[in-house]
Amino acid sequence: MATSLAAAAETALEDLPEDALLAILAFLAPADAAAAACACRALFAAASSPALPLALALRLGLPPPRPSPDACPASVRRLFRSLHRLRRLLGLWRRLPSSHSGSPSLVAFEWAPRATLAASLLTPSKRGLAVSKSPFVTLSIAESGDTVAALGEVPVCVNFVGDNHIVVEAASGEDEEEGMEGGSPPEEIYMHFANRRSPGAGRRRRERQGRRKGGRMEPEHFVRIPDAEPTKARPLQGLWKGVCENRTLEFYIISYDDIGGVTCRRVSENRGQNSGYSPVFWTTDATFLEPPFSERELDRYSCLEHIGVVTCGHTETWNKAVSRILCINSSYDLVHPHLLAPFDDTRNVEGRIWLYEDGTFGFGFTGSNSIIDLNHVSMDGCIIDTPY
Repeated sequence: MATSLAAAAETALEDLPEDALLAILAFLAPADAAAAACACRALFAAASSPALPLALALRLGLPPPRPSPDACPASVRRLFRSLHRLRRLLGLWRRLPSSHSGSPSLVAFEWAPRATLAASLLTPSKRGLAVSKSPFVTLSIAESGDTVAALGEVPVCVNFVGDNHIVVEAASGEDEEEGMEGGSPPEEIYMHFANRRSPGAGRRRRERQGRRKGGRMEPEHFVRIPDAEPTKARPLQGLWKGVCENRTLEFYIISYDDIGGVTCRRVSENRGQNSGYSPVFWTTDATFLEPPFSERELDRYSCLEHIGVVTCGHTETWNKAVSRILCINSSYDLVHPHLLAPFDDTRNVEGRIWLYEDGTFGFGFTGSNSIIDLNHVSMDGCIIDTPY
C-alpha cells in the first residue's frame, strides 16, 4: 500500500492520460484553464482537444454537445467558455426595480433539454402555495460554440456585470461582453446601474443604446439571490413564500450578515424604487431559544392563528411542532431611524420566529393575532410546487 502511494506521488503531470487531464480542466474556469494550458505541453494539448467540452458537459450533468469532426481549437475554446457561462447563470435572480418595468421580479435559470438553459419568471399563483412559471429567456449553444439567447423569437444579449449582476437587453448584432467582470470596484458597478451604461464604454455603444429606446426593449438588470436555500448552520436564509394577512401569496428573501444578524425583505410586484423590495423584520442576534420553552413562550405561540391557504371557499389552518424560537423586531426603524419616539413604538415592535421540525418556519409580531408561515420555493436548485 505504501509503495503504491509513493509511486502515485512520483507520477508527473505529463504522465497522466488525456481523460484525467480533461477532468482537471473541466473543474476550472476558462481563464484558469487557459493559464493551466501554459504550464506544460500535456495540458496545452488537452485544452485544445475537442473532447474538453464533452468532459465539462458530463461534469455539469448536461447532454453531450454535438460533436464536430472539423472543430478547431478556437471553436472548442468558445464552446468551453459558453458551457461555463451557462453554468454561472444557474440559480435565482431578482430584477432591479425600474419605473418602466411591471414584469415579475424573480427569475429562475434552470437546465433544459438539449444542453440549453431556460429562464422562467416566477409569480405567486392564485392556487394555494403554488408558484407560477412563465417563459422568459432561453440560452443555447450554436454550432460555432457561441452562446445564443432569445426572448421568444427575439434575439437578446445576456451579459455579466460582475459575478452577481446580469443585464438582459436587445441583441446588437455583436458578440459583446460587459466591460466589468468579477472583481470590479463597487463604485464602477454603482455607476453602471446609476447611469444605465458601462463606465468606459465608447460613444458608439451609448448611441446604439439610445436607438433602442422606443420600439425596442429597455435593458433589464438582475442581481443574483445568493444562498437561495437554507442550510443547517443558517436555517432561515434563502427565498421563501408565504400567505400574508390579506390571504395573498408573497415572496420573502432572508439573508444573514457577517456579524450574525438576520434580515427579511418582501419581494412584491409593485412599481417604484422601494415598494418592490421592502423590509419586514430583522435581528442582530440569530441565537435561538432552545427547548424546553417557558410557559410564556408556549402561551404566546398557542394563542396565535396560522394564516392558511384559501381553497374552495374555506381557509386551511394547521399547527406545527416548534423546535426553536428566535426573537426579532419589525424593520420600520431601518427605513426611518428617526421615528423612535414613544408615540412611534408601534412602528418597531417585538416578534418571534418559530422554527418548525420540518425545516420551515413562521413569524409574527406583538399586537397581531396571526402567524405567517413560510415555505420553500426551491430545493436542490429546482423550483417546487409549480402547477402543471
